[in-house]
Amino acid sequence: MRLAFLLSLTVALSTNGQVRPSDFKATIEPLRGENLTGPCSFELSIPSPTKHVRAVWITYDRGVDISRYYSDAEVRAFAQKQAIALILAHHCPAKLPPTGEQGEMDMDMSRGVARSIFAALNDFSRQSDHPEISGAKLIVMGFSGIGAMFGHFVRYAPDRVLAAILANPGQTEPYGMKDMNLDPTALAVPQFIITGGIDDRGGTQRPWDYFSRHWSRGAPWVFLTQNGLPHCCVINARALILEWLDEIVKLREPASNTPLRAIDVTKGWNGFIRPCENGKRDTWGGPDWNVCDASIQPTRLPAPTGQVAGGWFPTHRLASNWLVFIREQKHPADSFPDGKDALHSPFASPMRQAP
Repeated sequence: MRLAFLLSLTVALSTNGQVRPSDFKATIEPLRGENLTGPCSFELSIPSPTKHVRAVWITYDRGVDISRYYSDAEVRAFAQKQAIALILAHHCPAKLPPTGEQGEMDMDMSRGVARSIFAALNDFSRQSDHPEISGAKLIVMGFSGIGAMFGHFVRYAPDRVLAAILANPGQTEPYGMKDMNLDPTALAVPQFIITGGIDDRGGTQRPWDYFSRHWSRGAPWVFLTQNGLPHCCVINARALILEWLDEIVKLREPASNTPLRAIDVTKGWNGFIRPCENGKRDTWGGPDWNVCDASIQPTRLPAPTGQVAGGWFPTHRLASNWLVFIREQKHPADSFPDGKDALHSPFASPMRQAP
């Protein structure tokens, strides 16, 4: 019985009774002139292989914590329900990193990274016998420097992005959050931006400034600070992210052959926060802060006195759950496999988790 269950996780019967694989790998070779040290590797899993794939969720391997989104049971249950395929993209460093950090990826999407993603989708569509994957709309998720990279990816290919999750985003300027500005087409892509209240790398201020200057222009974005957390621990927000994605999928109606629907931010709920500096500083000397208080109210009402923008939500339930989460005085930092927190676990190594 157990063996049959395990097999069902990796294969499924197609409509003609043949076994259809659901897990695949792709290796994309660099083209001449691209800033890649070597091939880029990807893994694909289709939790509902007999269904038409509606979208593809891409997560880059940037440490143990965020990589768990590819194998997590709750994420896979969500993907199965929504007919979403999952991709784990492995770190693919640049020959000459423009950030100056050896081993980092190229943040300029025109120099190889974006093409490798689209080439992998084409390869997976052929391998899986799911041609719709080639043109599928994407959920993109990245931590730290890859969080910033996916901000650039949204700007590069906004028509392909269903939603973006930028976790603790930060990068060496001019590739970081400080001067990243999106045009109206790109800012219409929903983003969920996560920070740690004591993140001494990407910080809280620059990601919030990035959020705020686009939110004020009508971006359907969410900002979330995990109080008391350093540069880590994205899995903690899994339930809220999945609830948010569930609503975004309903609103945008992803399909490979049709444009994504725009979101009307004049309806719904807005969230607001009151930041409180905590004495910590980010890489650039900017202040870190936790959220001392927060509130939600219908979009027709102005911000409460003393509070600033924190997000847009299509439903009262989602807004309320964000409010409960962001009001927690301190969030757990024990999401690593050794049970230690981010300040003591080798799985939170600066080499793997730095901006």
